[in-house]
Amino acid sequence: MKAEDSLSATVEEYLETIYNMSAEDEVVIGARLAEKFRVSAPTVTEMLKRLVRDGYIAMDNKRVVTLTEAGYQAAEAVLRRHRLTERFLVDMLGMQWHQVHEEACRLEHFISGTVEARVVSSLHHPTTCPHGNPIPGLVPSARTYLKDQGAVRLASIEMGRQATILCISEVVEDEEALILYLHEKGLTPETRVTILAYNAPGEAQEESFRLQVDGREVCISKAVAAKIWVTR
Repeated sequence: MKAEDSLSATVEEYLETIYNMSAEDEVVIGARLAEKFRVSAPTVTEMLKRLVRDGYIAMDNKRVVTLTEAGYQAAEAVLRRHRLTERFLVDMLGMQWHQVHEEACRLEHFISGTVEARVVSSLHHPTTCPHGNPIPGLVPSARTYLKDQGAVRLASIEMGRQATILCISEVVEDEEALILYLHEKGLTPETRVTILAYNAPGEAQEESFRLQVDGREVCISKAVAAKIWVTR
């Protein structure tokens, strides 16, 4: 059994989340983690103290959290199992891409190195999960993947420009309703979109984007567009 397998599921989930937020250039602080996990601030504080003690994270004088090298390695180990599991559920079991995150969360903590290697071989060394996010160890650098691909958030694309969806933010991948919404809109990895127009926010409506997707128009909010990473 690998050393990282001895970590609790809760510790692994914290490391995954910190890793994903850092990869998307989000500032990681206790309040954001409390919001993400829907727990109290003291609960997060105790976990962060534990992660500092065990050498997985560091915190600066503003309480901003960063992973140590040990933290990166532990996070990448569980993310590799998680994303491989999602790929297995889609490619081998025929599940839909928007259905697999929660299943993978349950399974990722129990996959041995032997099973992991067999999955990689059976799937012919996949490089991304069904949501387009990189599988650590199977791409040159999962930590800098977005930058290496020249990816930007869809919300930053200018009107009239085309873009191709690279991946859906891993930070919100567990928001099942959002992933289903994107599925129904046809906003999946490798889909090409064109920004048709921005709709200015009205009294009861936030700013929204009109997109052309596979020959049809769809409208999404700017908040949703910010959760989609694209390449120009």
